[in-house]
Amino acid sequence: MIDQDEIYLAKHYLSILKAQASLHEFAKQSWAQIEGPTTPFVDGWHIEAICEHLEACYRREIKSIIINIPPRCCKSSLIAVMFPAWVWLQNPAEKFLFASYAQPLSTRDSVKCRRLISSPWYQERWGHLYSLTGDQNTKIRFENDHNGYRISTSTGGSSTGEGGSILVWDDANNAKHGESKVKREGTNDWFSQVWSTRLNDLSTGVNIGVAQRIHENDLSGFLMSQDDTGRIVRLILPMEYESKRKSKTVILPSSNGKPWEDPRSKDGELLWPNKIGSKELIDLKKGLGTSYRIAGQLQQRPSPDSGGLIKKGWFKLWKQDYTPALTLVLQSWDTALEAGEMDAYSACTTWGLFKEKPNGPNNMILLGLWRGRVEYPDLRRMAIRLWKDYRDDGRTPVIPDGTHVPNVVLVEAKASGHSIASDLARAGITVSRFNPTKHGDKIERVKRSTYLIEAGRVWVPARPPEFMTPRDFGRELIDLCAIFPNSDARDVVDTMTQAILRLRSDGYLEHVSDYKDDLGSTSSAPNHPFYGPDRER
Repeated sequence: MIDQDEIYLAKHYLSILKAQASLHEFAKQSWAQIEGPTTPFVDGWHIEAICEHLEACYRREIKSIIINIPPRCCKSSLIAVMFPAWVWLQNPAEKFLFASYAQPLSTRDSVKCRRLISSPWYQERWGHLYSLTGDQNTKIRFENDHNGYRISTSTGGSSTGEGGSILVWDDANNAKHGESKVKREGTNDWFSQVWSTRLNDLSTGVNIGVAQRIHENDLSGFLMSQDDTGRIVRLILPMEYESKRKSKTVILPSSNGKPWEDPRSKDGELLWPNKIGSKELIDLKKGLGTSYRIAGQLQQRPSPDSGGLIKKGWFKLWKQDYTPALTLVLQSWDTALEAGEMDAYSACTTWGLFKEKPNGPNNMILLGLWRGRVEYPDLRRMAIRLWKDYRDDGRTPVIPDGTHVPNVVLVEAKASGHSIASDLARAGITVSRFNPTKHGDKIERVKRSTYLIEAGRVWVPARPPEFMTPRDFGRELIDLCAIFPNSDARDVVDTMTQAILRLRSDGYLEHVSDYKDDLGSTSSAPNHPFYGPDRER
């Protein structure tokens, strides 16, 4: 006769073994201990994927990983609470450091992890493997009798004087501070100068980062931009699937000898439909509000795919292998003060004024783009080079021929702009100063310009021979415009908007609805070189 007690015990011990062997199984079984018996566990393939990547981190098959995932998708519970509790079942000597943008958040997850380990459920199953010590058992730090510990801190927190074998940052950036350059750079500096030095052993230590994206230069973006060798594994999981951004990582036990990849196949498929379906997603998007936050925090790309304030589709392509007949060439500058690694770029765009049709309104076409971090002497030399020939952007050798010269150089009247304007004027270059304050800040200036871009007044040259895509410098402009204002590339956008605003205010650029051809009244803009007010020579 089958003994029911023996069957129960066999199943019980089997579940213990399965949880100890699999982080995903451990997550399912431990869920009620963390969230309570009234909150059911809702499984999802993304949970299993995160667990499997974390297991690879424990085995040192992955040494550095960034996981970008939307909010409310179980990331902190998995990584900050369950993961260390599971790892100590394999090796209680592991030493964890956890950091979040605020100490209370880091402390919250530390307390949850300690409660899980101290729970009767956990102790009954694995209490014989190790014990928490009494002398180091606080909310932000607890140790075990195998010299393992878990310490929680915040970005810039004092506890980071300690070292660890597994370092985890969980939402190092506060989503509310996504637009604060000072806050972002402070977090990036903290990682570079403090957090990156905390590994006890560089050869075996593991760095794990998990976050929703809030800006192109948040900590995720900063680290990935520095990763020239592809050392960082990138597990990027957008809320709605985008096939052109399909996430692929490394070979895992479940991936059949091939790199793991996002299992979705249809654009728009949801990440966790059993938990966050279409209705919940609508509410989530309403809560986030702007397209920038939706693109960053939900889609893990800190700009909408089509663009934010400036849509990619608004720019028109000049599909000829020659430049249109130009009535004016205007060069627009936005200058920075210093060339330090974290300082702003200086930028210059050159624009030509032309008519698509003889009696039509004026349009502007991009003729050149330069962008760089340079000290003032190099900035001055670059400005003179680009005045002599606006094609001379340093990408390809150019011999000035006297025909690719701007009629006027427009410089924003601020900081180093005053110096470069005066220096260029002394060199015999026609300079016009642009006062941005009367047009508002950079965002307001974009808003005042978008109706002209949307109306098709702004063009970029297409790449021959197919003429289906922009040339490289045109693509760079469009991409930078698309991520505005959630970008440190506002310099290039600023050069475009100040060119648009100046041309518009002096009657050279009009909306199609404002324009009347020769049958009515004509545009007030003359067809000769432009020398606006405040010019210097």
